[in-house]
Amino acid sequence: MDTFNVEFSGLTIEIKTRYEYMRWFCRNYLSETKTPDFSIYAEDSKLAELREYNPEMRDEYLERDALYSVLSSKLPYYDRVIIHGACISYKGRGYLFTAASGTGKSTHISLWKRYLGDDVGIVNGDKPIFHIKPDGSITAYDTPWCGKESWNRKHSAEMAGICFIRRLEEEGGENRIRPVDPDEAIALMLRQMFHPYYEEATGLMLELFGEIISRLPMYLLECDISEEAVRTSFEALTGEKYHRSEKETTIEEINRLWRMPK
Repeated sequence: MDTFNVEFSGLTIEIKTRYEYMRWFCRNYLSETKTPDFSIYAEDSKLAELREYNPEMRDEYLERDALYSVLSSKLPYYDRVIIHGACISYKGRGYLFTAASGTGKSTHISLWKRYLGDDVGIVNGDKPIFHIKPDGSITAYDTPWCGKESWNRKHSAEMAGICFIRRLEEEGGENRIRPVDPDEAIALMLRQMFHPYYEEATGLMLELFGEIISRLPMYLLECDISEEAVRTSFEALTGEKYHRSEKETTIEEINRLWRMPK
């Protein structure tokens, strides 16, 4: 058994793990702080539960995913939740793009970077932590769980909006965006969250989601993969007029800028 501390979202967390892989996975977040806020450990029952759905997955990866689930169940006690989505910053303000896996959220944020340049930074490409603060602000933080693209930097941003993405159903259709009312937002948000193992944590998480919905503007974007899709979401989310960067950022540059060193 290996035990070490990590820091992210302003918390120190003790991780107890069976495999060396987890320390490597969290290598950019290791902490010398001696007293953690809480500890996480993946019970054998949770590993067995995940193995039913992923029988071919290696044990160390199963533990990584199980620890993510345990973390998701602990965070609501600290006014924090993890939301499945790709979070970027634009001029220091955070924007989350969320959708079902495979819909194109990673592609969309890469297009923001491609066409808007240095003003766009990455927070986390798949599972950012949202901290709901007493002063009314909501801050997004990076985590080691960052998706297959590994887009993640030690970076936080005060949130300014959430955008749900749907693919355009009709070929050649017009990119469009509209505000989402609270009732619709609840249904959309619940699809992008991990449901905690514990009833009390679930109740706390739902309260936090209610705070997020009441404090942040939310939009539904129906789009293709194009610069016009970026223009559509950018102008609605930021309130600014779209202006393309003079230099286009390539995917190779995006990977270099948005991936942490190994």
